[in-house]
Amino acid sequence: MVQVKIKTKEILLVAASAMIFLTAYTLAYLSGSDFITNRFRGEQVEPVTDEGLKITVTEVFEPPTERSSEAFLKKVQIANTGSEDCYVRVRLEFSSSSIRDITKLSNNDDKDNESSYVDAAEYPDSALPEGWEYRPMDGYYYYTQPLPPGGSTVSLIKWVKTVFPENWEGAVDGYDIYVYSEAVPAEGENGEGLTYEEAWR
Repeated sequence: MVQVKIKTKEILLVAASAMIFLTAYTLAYLSGSDFITNRFRGEQVEPVTDEGLKITVTEVFEPPTERSSEAFLKKVQIANTGSEDCYVRVRLEFSSSSIRDITKLSNNDDKDNESSYVDAAEYPDSALPEGWEYRPMDGYYYYTQPLPPGGSTVSLIKWVKTVFPENWEGAVDGYDIYVYSEAVPAEGENGEGLTYEEAWR
């Protein structure tokens, strides 16, 4: 019987050489590339727009000129300026989450009705104006009634009050509440009336 003596150093040397070779081969494979000329020639296609669907955010906005805890007017409505009935949805976003956290919103006609103000972060879950509904899955406020041409929604918000703490060190200048809006037709392809849930599917 012949005994073969295998040295540990030789095994490690062979294994290390194999690893280096495999690593180099893998890197060469992964970094290899070739150029292919695109010979596709498509038509110039203009995007299709629905001329009947046009909406405008109409705001009455009177921001304060300096830092103040006084409420200011920001009346947000959406007007249908198109030629067909539509449903609209709106998203409100603050330019600063730290400002949002110290801001209250109201949809009450009375600016001085303190009980009508709700923390901005909780506003979606509050008693919204008639016709408005909030969907947390996409962050939009939906107007549930179809808007005829020339019509406008009920105001989503009317008053904004930012209550700055005495030790406030955050930025104040130039904060905004952005209003994004979208519209869809209120009728289906065959002219049938749709509910707002059906229209937004």
